[in-house]
Amino acid sequence: MNRTLRVAATTALVVAGSAFVAHPASASSCSIQPYGLIGDYWQSLGGENAIIGCPTDEERGVPNRNGRRQNFDDGQIAWSPDQGPKMMVAAYSAKVGGRNGLVFRWGPSTPFNYDYVKVTLSGGLRGVLKLKDQPRTNGRLVVYPGAGKRVSFTVMGCDNKFPADTCRQGWTIWVSATSS
Repeated sequence: MNRTLRVAATTALVVAGSAFVAHPASASSCSIQPYGLIGDYWQSLGGENAIIGCPTDEERGVPNRNGRRQNFDDGQIAWSPDQGPKMMVAAYSAKVGGRNGLVFRWGPSTPFNYDYVKVTLSGGLRGVLKLKDQPRTNGRLVVYPGAGKRVSFTVMGCDNKFPADTCRQGWTIWVSATSS
């Protein structure tokens, strides 16, 4: 990890019977600072204290796709605007329910909303899942692939139509994480 250990010193001063505590200014422990929508999403996860950790490199465009992706200590975050102007997808390792798992989150897909989503997993865990019990513009999936498995995720929103369902906005940018 590229986080540095920070020790904050606290100095107590007594002036005219009152105690004042001075805290030194602290710099971010992450050497790279995310920006834009990826940075905002990272901040919503906790910023430098986020479960996904610190960025390991700058965000980059994704070949042959609209959007950007950035690597972090424990996963990836991507902006995938073809599925909504602020559509974010993230994958990271986390302890969920006392077990080591991988969390895949997506949203918001606004102005698009869907009857269900398909999630494709590849790498250490493979398959296509059809999830019907998710909110219409965002969602979350937790998988337990086993220690050291890298899994990639992508999601596509779909609508129930007769005679065939439609999935007009296509698949998001892939994001990956490795389980602990």
